[in-house]
Amino acid sequence: MGRLEDLAVHYANAARWELGEALIRIASLDDEGTLHDKDLARIAYAYQRMSWWQQVTDLTHGREETIDGATALLTVRHQARELLINARPVNNGGLFALAMAESRRGGARAFLDATEKLAEALALPSDHDARPADTGLPASTAIERDQAEGDRP
Repeated sequence: MGRLEDLAVHYANAARWELGEALIRIASLDDEGTLHDKDLARIAYAYQRMSWWQQVTDLTHGREETIDGATALLTVRHQARELLINARPVNNGGLFALAMAESRRGGARAFLDATEKLAEALALPSDHDARPADTGLPASTAIERDQAEGDRP
């Protein structure tokens, strides 16, 4: 297991710990009779954040076919982005369904924010950064041409 996979496990465990803390708080607030909707929202949000990280660790530690941490992270980021962009509004199901959909979006947003810099580092170079590929020539031919013209790759 590589460093990226270890990092994903660390974040998943941290999110799981936060969920556990929220659940403990709910139990004590319920005993005190001071349980509020924001406390329940905290649990839903913590659960959703944990679920995004759990998806990454599931992909890196899969039962059938495992993938590397970078691919897993980028795959789950894509799924989170798709949820934020293409999620259909909740029309049926009442306030609970609306609250859960909102916590799912919040968890996706938190996951995307937490992994943004890492994903940028893992992303392939953009088209304008790959000069040899722009010419349509093999990379070695383009480099030789540039060196002959006085440019350095």
